[in-house]
Amino acid sequence: MKLKALTLLSLILLLGFSSQAQKVEEEDVLGTWKLVIDIEEELDDEADEADTILEEIIIKSVSGIVSGVMENIDIYFEFKKRGRVNVTVNAYDEVEEEEGTWYINRRGYLVIEDIDDDDDNFSISADDDEWKLIDGLLVSDEHEDDRNVYMTKVN
Repeated sequence: MKLKALTLLSLILLLGFSSQAQKVEEEDVLGTWKLVIDIEEELDDEADEADTILEEIIIKSVSGIVSGVMENIDIYFEFKKRGRVNVTVNAYDEVEEEEGTWYINRRGYLVIEDIDDDDDNFSISADDDEWKLIDGLLVSDEHEDDRNVYMTKVN
């Protein structure tokens, strides 16, 4: 009986720790990653937290439109050595590419510096975001629990 309880406890602990963030190493990051945003889930969460019924209705009404737009946008981050990153945005058959920088902070999490293009077509401000490596995904610290925003390795 004690052996079964000990085995069960060990399994629970093992599974519980397997989903925790691990420190990011440079070799973990290098390569191309695709940004995934589960916009429907994110909007559902926002609607659930709405202060008024009108706010909830508005959020739910735009959910389908936003989801349709997001289906036509792909964002890739190509992390290179020496802290360089290329960002490629494919939107409606148009491609925009920009460069930026990245580093691993003292806590062992990935930080992507601001990426601004000269034409002001897009801007990524991620200075406050830490990206944690969880189960092979880079997960934004703001979305660690719900995993609505994350990056998955392409190569």
